[in-house]
Amino acid sequence: MIYPSRTHLLDTSALIKLVINEVGSQELKTYFSQNSTFWTTSICFGEALGVLKTKYLYRKELSEKKYLNSIEILVSYLNQKISIQEVNISDLQIFSQVEDAVKKHTLDFADAIQLVTLRVGYPSVFEGESKTVFITGDKKLAEAAKTEKLRVWYIIKEPCPI
Repeated sequence: MIYPSRTHLLDTSALIKLVINEVGSQELKTYFSQNSTFWTTSICFGEALGVLKTKYLYRKELSEKKYLNSIEILVSYLNQKISIQEVNISDLQIFSQVEDAVKKHTLDFADAIQLVTLRVGYPSVFEGESKTVFITGDKKLAEAAKTEKLRVWYIIKEPCPI
């Protein structure tokens, strides 16, 4: 089902599942093809590039062709379907909220930024059925987002949002 007014935050694990076949990839790809208005943070995008680098150079899980193709697909999504949205972490009030989220949920800084972005950034203006869906394959991050009363799709164990 398509919700044109609903926005979706893709974390690093979701970005990877769009280009590498993993648990939850097929469901996410189907949902992604049927919906619009997806976004991520520049940090998640950078982390996704790092994950692909690790899979290619160090773990030898990707051929050079698959590595470069995966990056090409991610970049093409930025031009077509995924935008970059984030909060200004140099703002002391925002930085403080990110630190608080790190401590409260025992998260890394990049994951905490996503929670703060969902609470006070661009997507925070959407409510009800239009409320942003946070899409992640990270169980701990999904649980932290649910604790914060954010709309979450944990793609490893949950059906896609309706």
